[in-house]
Amino acid sequence: MLVSAIIPCRNEIHHIRRMLESVLSNDFPPDEMEIIVVDGMSTDGTREVVQEYSDRFTHIRLLDNPRAIVPTAMNIGVRAAAGEYIMRLDCHAMYTNDYISKCVEVIRRTNADNVGGYMTTLPGRDTPTARAIAATTSCRFGIGNSMFRLSGPEQEADTVPFGMFRRDVFDRVGLYNERLVRNQDIELNSRLKRAGGRVIISPQVKLSYFNRATYAGLWQQAYNNGLWNPYTIWLVGSGLSLRHFVPMVFVVSLTVLGVGGLLFRALWFLLAAEVASYAVSLAPAAKASPLRLLWAFATLHLGYGIGSLWGLISIPFKFCNCRNATGMPLADRKT
Repeated sequence: MLVSAIIPCRNEIHHIRRMLESVLSNDFPPDEMEIIVVDGMSTDGTREVVQEYSDRFTHIRLLDNPRAIVPTAMNIGVRAAAGEYIMRLDCHAMYTNDYISKCVEVIRRTNADNVGGYMTTLPGRDTPTARAIAATTSCRFGIGNSMFRLSGPEQEADTVPFGMFRRDVFDRVGLYNERLVRNQDIELNSRLKRAGGRVIISPQVKLSYFNRATYAGLWQQAYNNGLWNPYTIWLVGSGLSLRHFVPMVFVVSLTVLGVGGLLFRALWFLLAAEVASYAVSLAPAAKASPLRLLWAFATLHLGYGIGSLWGLISIPFKFCNCRNATGMPLADRKT
C-alpha cells in the first residue's frame, strides 16, 4: 500500500459526498491507496453516507472516533493505516484530480517529510456575505502571513494544509497531540521541524477550501481558533509564532484606549486614529461590497482576538494548573 488518506469527520452531511467524490476522482491508482474515514459518532446521516461508499468501494473504510476531536481521529487512522505515505484530508476541501499523485511526486523529489499546497478559499454559499468572507480569509490583511492561504513558489514552510507525511514521521516525533482541539497540525509540524524534518509547500499541489458562509460561522471559527492559541502554548509550550497573537494585541489596545479615555480624553484620539488606520488598511481589499468586507474583517479579527484574550484569562480555570488535560469536542460547526 503506497498511500493512506485519513479523513476526520463529524456531522458533515452537507460536505461528505462532494469530498469523497473529489478524492475518488483522483488519477492515483485505487489499488495503491486506502481511504480511511474516521467519524466522531455523527448523528446527521454522515455515517450512513460513508458506509454507502464503503460498500461500493473496497478501499474505503469507516472507523469510529468516540472522542470526536481531530487529533484522536488522526491517531486512530494512523494506527490503522497501511500506507507508506499518510495524508490528512478535510471534509470542507476539494482536491484537484492530480492532488495525490502530485503530493507523491513532490515528497519524493524534495525528500521532504511533509508536503502540501496552496489553498484557494471558496465561498461556503453563493451569497454576497459568503463571497466577502472568502475574500477576507484569502488576503494578507485578513490572515497575515499564513502562507498556505496565499500563493507563492515551492519552499519550506512552518505548516501546510492537508499534507502528505512519510509514515516514519510518526515513529520519529510521535502522533498528534490529543490535548489540542485546535492547532494540532501546527504543533505536529513544529515538532517535526525541531527534529530536523522538512515541510515543503508547492504550487503544484492544489486544493480548494469552502469557508464559513455567515458572520456567525466566521465568528465561531475565529473565536475557537484564537481561544486555542494560549491553550496550546500552555499545554505544549511551543508550536505558534507571534503572528498568532496580533489580533489579541489589537483587541487589548482597543479596550485599553477605550476605557482609558474615560480618565484621559487624549486616549480617545489615539483610539480613533487606530480605528481609522485599520479601516484605511483594509481599503485595498474592499473594492466591492466594502461594508460586507469591513464587517467580515472585524468579525475575523475581533473574534480571533477576543478568543485569544479569553483563552489567556481562562487557563487557570480550564486546566487547574494541569498540563495533562485533554481536549473536548467543540460545538458543532456553524455554517
